[in-house]
Amino acid sequence: MKKVKGLIGAAMVAVFAFSLAGCKMIQKTPEAIKNTVVAKLDGQKITLGEVDDKMPGVISQIKQKYGDNYASNEEAVKALANQRKTTLDNMVMEDVLVKEAEKLKLVPSDEELNKEVDQKIEDLKKIYGTEEAYNKAVESAGYNNDTLKDFLKKQIIAQKAMDYAVKDVDVTDEDVQKYYDTNKDSQFTEKPGANLSHILVKTEDEAKDIKNQLDNGADFASLAKKYGTDGTKDNGGSLGFVEYDSQNYDKDFLAAAKNLSEGQISEPVKTQFGWHIIKATNIRKDAKVTPFDDVKSKIKEFLTNQKKSETFKKTYDEWKKELGVQVYDDKLNEVY
Repeated sequence: MKKVKGLIGAAMVAVFAFSLAGCKMIQKTPEAIKNTVVAKLDGQKITLGEVDDKMPGVISQIKQKYGDNYASNEEAVKALANQRKTTLDNMVMEDVLVKEAEKLKLVPSDEELNKEVDQKIEDLKKIYGTEEAYNKAVESAGYNNDTLKDFLKKQIIAQKAMDYAVKDVDVTDEDVQKYYDTNKDSQFTEKPGANLSHILVKTEDEAKDIKNQLDNGADFASLAKKYGTDGTKDNGGSLGFVEYDSQNYDKDFLAAAKNLSEGQISEPVKTQFGWHIIKATNIRKDAKVTPFDDVKSKIKEFLTNQKKSETFKKTYDEWKKELGVQVYDDKLNEVY
């Protein structure tokens, strides 16, 4: 009896395994893949085909880079999935914002919408210069005149919801002053330093030879290009403005640079990277603090944008939750 049970069990396992293998051999048709649901919100579905329709040039670009058999290339499929993810997120956001705008009665009248759309189209035509260039750009983006107008209408409506979400954002003068005081040293103070150039070589003898040529009137930038061994050689050895307390440079290098006077060229300096000849110009000996009034408006703009971004994200997340948004990222790597 045990033997019979064992045989039956083995047979069932074999049948089960075969059925699984059969399932794996069943391939989705291109149409079925296009109809794969990749997101849901408020009873509405977004399919993979709808996502791809929003990015007509992407697949052709991927084919151009990876070939027609890009589906078997892991890197290509990942690139496609990433682009789909970005596009899908934008589609979901637009739909959420439009629904909220409708709920909040923020949608303009048809007359107002058409007027704004016509103005946006006129602005686009000015950007492209000619009617032909404009039409070509519209077509390459996957639109015709009607679908472009629909897209622009949704954008306008979505913007109304975005504006509503951040309408109460306010940044006070106290907020601005606090930011300035907190970040004065790191953002609004120009510390002592100089514009430095250097020529980096491997040996002391090479460095001495270069210094000798410079002492005899040779051009620093020309010698940097000829003898330099690092990435600055093609830029005359320029390192740009370097603060004397920078953490990005060797301490022996900075110590030597700090002792140079305007236009002076150092003796050979040894660091962990090799031997340097250093030149200093535009020396700033004392720290220079930018006055509060000079940056007040920029700080306020920065803080306002930051606060709007944070406020919008919080409100948008709440709206997504209300609408029951579900996104299926694992479906975005399917290829047809």
